[in-house]
Amino acid sequence: MGPVEPGRAGWRHDPVWLVAGMTGEKPKRETFRVHMGWLHSWVGLLAGFILTAIFATGTLSVFDTEITHWMQPEAVLTGPPALTAHALQNAVETLEAEKTKGFSAFLNLPSVRDPFIRVIHYDGAQFVGAVLDPKTGDALPARQTAGGQFFFDFHYTLRSGPVIGSTIVTILAVCLLVAVGAGVAIHIRALWPDLVLFRPFGPRPRAWLDAHLLTGLLFLPFLIMMTYTGAVIRGRNILPPHPFLAAHTELDHPRGNGNGRRAHETPAQQPAPAIPPLLPLIEQAKTALNLPECSFILFSDTEVRIFGNDTASVFMNRDMAVFSRTDGHFLSTTIHREPASQATALMHGLHYARFPSLLLRWLYFISGLACTAMMAIGLILFFIKRRRASGDMLTFRLGEGLTMSCVTGLTASTLAFFWANRLLPATLPNRIHSEVSVFFILWALSFVHGVCFSLCKKPLSGWIMQTQAVLVLALGLPLLDAAGQSHDWHHNPSLYYSVDGLLFLTGVIALVALKRMKRAELS
Repeated sequence: MGPVEPGRAGWRHDPVWLVAGMTGEKPKRETFRVHMGWLHSWVGLLAGFILTAIFATGTLSVFDTEITHWMQPEAVLTGPPALTAHALQNAVETLEAEKTKGFSAFLNLPSVRDPFIRVIHYDGAQFVGAVLDPKTGDALPARQTAGGQFFFDFHYTLRSGPVIGSTIVTILAVCLLVAVGAGVAIHIRALWPDLVLFRPFGPRPRAWLDAHLLTGLLFLPFLIMMTYTGAVIRGRNILPPHPFLAAHTELDHPRGNGNGRRAHETPAQQPAPAIPPLLPLIEQAKTALNLPECSFILFSDTEVRIFGNDTASVFMNRDMAVFSRTDGHFLSTTIHREPASQATALMHGLHYARFPSLLLRWLYFISGLACTAMMAIGLILFFIKRRRASGDMLTFRLGEGLTMSCVTGLTASTLAFFWANRLLPATLPNRIHSEVSVFFILWALSFVHGVCFSLCKKPLSGWIMQTQAVLVLALGLPLLDAAGQSHDWHHNPSLYYSVDGLLFLTGVIALVALKRMKRAELS
């Protein structure tokens, strides 16, 4: 027996009934799969509103360093990056100047993905600081921007701090594991039909369900891996202390590559000694750690801690060499090779995706987009199936407006964030805050807009208007770049072509969706 079509007897707007239609079963209400269907629907809905944004920003975080480069087009090297003692001395002077302002800064060393020296401090919301040429040590005239770190911070803490925000994210990750497990239980017996019977031009509920199932099944291993590792990494937020969770505590800081590790130091009672020349210490650290590169340097009043580069393998270790700040003599190394530490380092490496392979990061990016689409489609499907029975309820209208803001509103807000980076004056005071404010203000307006149209029982008109905004923002941004000549197309052309290509693809998807919605509005 084939799947039951809309309008025929036996049709039910529930995944369990759809699978039953495929397999010829007669489901009973009080069955395990019916309970799993309820769990999948409601846990997926309540957690999915925020999880969609978490997965979307996490997907962008795969290329957070590259996004920062795109948002700082003035940061251009005149020659190959070659770290010099003179540049490091200038970086130390910049760091000491930051300390006189009350900031506890650290040095981010050049890498393949980020060839600059960055003097970074945490300003209470994000990491900011000067960008220096690794050869001369001169400060580059890069505009202050939240950059790709904004997406990482949102993904990691919802911009709500490392305790409250990351605890919410961890709880939502556990909810996602529950929803995924329930979804697998529902569809396991119809796995093959779900995988091959994709009908994008079929009846709307069936097409949405097929898309939800197809993305869920094809990217299920990636979804489980990312969700599980994310939950374990921050597991101590919701679980009592355990030796396994306590292992490798320093890995819970985000990335050392300009995106993490808050350098909190106890205020000195007396001036700290001058920092010794760093280039010889970096070379000693490479030898002591048996690593080709070092990543970043933290300073205390008595020590200089140089951390090895953790992008060489899938294991994200925080091995470090420690030197005396007084005279630069070697003190110790910390190398994590215990089984518990290695297991934790593996989970961090798999989740943070810091490996240098461009192909692997593109695979992560595509997989993240697919998982984000699966969640967004699940939200849309929830309201499509229940519109006839619950369409007049206030909670239904509010939920539908929230769904609109989670899909088209979030996309438009992200694009507006990029527009703000190009349009806001480079000398604007508190420029980073202004960029971030544009994102959240537009996102809030998309929610209000969606709810208003949903309450007026014109949700499709709301979807059309927000999709039009996505279309204009996506296709207009490359034109803005070209007209404003905000960057040198001959410098790092692959970066700008990739960004413009993704923007064009976003616009094309919005255009296709817009045509289908207008056709549905006329029918």
